[in-house]
Parts: sequence; structure tokens; C-alpha cells
Amino acid sequence: MSEEKLQNLLEEIKRDIEEVSTRISATVQNSNMTIDSTKEDVRVIPEYIDSLKGSLQGLLDNNKQLEEKDQHTQQSIETVKTEIEINEVKKSELETTERTKREHKEELERKILDFQQKNAQLESEFNQLTSDVKSKELVYNQLQVQSKETLNDLDVKINEASSRLANVENENKLIVYLMDAGLMDVPEAEVVATIASNPEGLRIADIKEKVNMPPVRVQPTINNLLETVIEYDALNDSYKIIDTIKKDLV
Repeated sequence: MSEEKLQNLLEEIKRDIEEVSTRISATVQNSNMTIDSTKEDVRVIPEYIDSLKGSLQGLLDNNKQLEEKDQHTQQSIETVKTEIEINEVKKSELETTERTKREHKEELERKILDFQQKNAQLESEFNQLTSDVKSKELVYNQLQVQSKETLNDLDVKINEASSRLANVENENKLIVYLMDAGLMDVPEAEVVATIASNPEGLRIADIKEKVNMPPVRVQPTINNLLETVIEYDALNDSYKIIDTIKKDLV
């Protein structure tokens, strides 16, 4: 090997050695720095551990508080559940009460409607009855007036008949006899008196003209007196007093 190559090799080895030396120096320096940092960390670790212990204790305390809160919360939840159950029962009772009230209200409304309908019907019937009563009162008043007029007419006719009977009482003993014996009423007496005032007898048309009673009543009255007080003369178509009664009264 030549000297030049040897020098070059030595130079290269030298450079390598310097490089390695530089690296070692850097590594040593870094190691020293790491050692110094580690020493500082080791010094700080107890404080850090104490800090961690404090934090851990705080966490434990917080956890205990949370457990207590959780227990209280659970108790509150149970209380709320109980209250909810009670409220559900009350709600059910209220719903039942409300339903009962609603049904009672509906029943009352139906009764009120029925009452209103019946009341309207009764008012209608009352108004109809009132109208009927007024109509009947009007008819009754009219009947009263008519009855009074009829009674007055009858009183007049009775008075006239009584007057006629009183006038003929002394002249015709037949009337007195018949009335004392209760054999006739006023209409019959009027017919008998009319016939007795004409000894020859009277036709039915003449009798109807002379008496005050309605014409339709004359014939039935005469029929009641036939064969007992008066007799029919077929020859003359007239009625007259029976002769035997005349003889008894002479």
C-alpha cells in the first residue's frame, strides 16, 4: 500500500473516530440531560403522587356524594312512583266521579227536557181547558139567560092559568073537584077548564087555539084525561066533559 493511500485511510479513520466521538459526546450529553430531568422528575413525583392522592380522595368524596345523591334520587324516584300510583288511583276515582256526574247531568237534562215537554203539553191542555171553560161559561150564561126567560114565560103562563082557574072556580065546580082530588096538574086543568067552558064540546084545533101550552102537548094531555074526565064525541069530532062527572058536581 502506498503512503498516500495509507494517509487517506488514516484520515478517513480519523474522521470516523471524530464522528463517533462527536456522536458519543452528544449521546452522553443527552444522557446527562435525561438523568438530570429524571432526577427532577423523581423529586417532583412525591408531590405529584400527593396531588394524585388528593385528586383521588376528591374523586372518592365526589363519588360518595354522588352515591348519596343517587340513593336520595332513588328514594325520590320511589316517592314519585308512589305519588304517581296514588295520583293514578285519584285520577281513576276522579274519572269515575266525572263520568257519574256527567251521567247524572245527562239524566237531569233528560228529565228537564221531559218536564219542559210535559209542562208545554200541560200548558196547552190548560189553555184548551181554559178556552173550553170560557166557552162553557158563555153557553152556561146563555142558558141561564134562556132559562130565566123560559122560567119567566112559565111563570107568566102559570099566573095566567091560575088567574083563569080562579076566575072559573066559582062557575065551574069540576075544576075544583079535579084539583082537590089530585087528578090533574095545571096543563090538564087548563084543558079541562077550556073544554068545560063549552058544554057542547070543542074540536082539537079550537082547544089548541084557546090554551097556552105548546100545540104538540095538547093531544097527549087530552089522551091522559080520556075516559076519566073527558070523552070524545066522534059524531061532532069534539071533546067534552063526561056527563056522569057533570051530574056528580051539580
